[in-house]
Amino acid sequence: MPRLPFALLLGIALPAQAMTFQTRMENVQWAVTGDQFECRLSQRVEGYGEAMFVRRAGERPVFELSAWSNLMRPGAAQLFNEAPPWRPGARAQLLGQGTVVDGPTVLRLPYQQAGQMLAGLAQGLHPTIQRASVSDAGSSVRVVVSSVGYRQAWEDFQACASELLPMNIDQVSRTAVGFPNGGSELDERARNMLDVALAYIEADPAISRIQLDGHSDNVGDRLSNRELSRQRVLSVQAYLVERGVDEQLFTTRFHGDRYPLVANNTADGRAKNRRVTLRLEKD
Repeated sequence: MPRLPFALLLGIALPAQAMTFQTRMENVQWAVTGDQFECRLSQRVEGYGEAMFVRRAGERPVFELSAWSNLMRPGAAQLFNEAPPWRPGARAQLLGQGTVVDGPTVLRLPYQQAGQMLAGLAQGLHPTIQRASVSDAGSSVRVVVSSVGYRQAWEDFQACASELLPMNIDQVSRTAVGFPNGGSELDERARNMLDVALAYIEADPAISRIQLDGHSDNVGDRLSNRELSRQRVLSVQAYLVERGVDEQLFTTRFHGDRYPLVANNTADGRAKNRRVTLRLEKD
């Protein structure tokens, strides 16, 4: 049985012409760079730009494609893991679509598709992006990421990821320090959360401000609730200061029950509203 063109196997209409950008096998180079905040696994695609997997602290990898001069038309691009010529028995894998946009970073893909690309690379497949050409609607542009040398690059990427902080700055700032049992004493879960925030603060010298906002449920009068929210903020601040955070970095606010996170009509809702939010800011 003759082998069908792989684009037909995927249900992709073959264009009249296709311009393919792919680094020659002998020139393929992976680069792994990063720090405690972010790890990057990248490959330069000859003639086009750079393909990069990015893993931020506390997150899974995503994929970014940058172009020196984008030749793809903005819009929906086809994504697939393509079998290399030297593996005629391997099957191509359709990964869905991504959206090409104008700008230096022409494509960003979430973890679901980035993870499929990484899995394809591990199998010796070539992640490929295909989109209509910006100059000719009858032709397309294909960008191919080679799997040559991937195994060692992946090991280096994993080594970098093992040194990432538990959370990134956005995650720290979205997480509330809770007081589910009432009062202003920090429980074990709250201390663990603050230890994660502390690790980030210690690692990032650019942190210039730490905003603490205290909240309560609606049990009791407004004045008592405001004071309770203040005591909770002071508990959080004291915990961090005792562990070396500069007291001058803090700004504090006490809201009482004015800004509930959820309705106060259940015990669970009231527990969620007893909290201190912590926001880290940079210059």
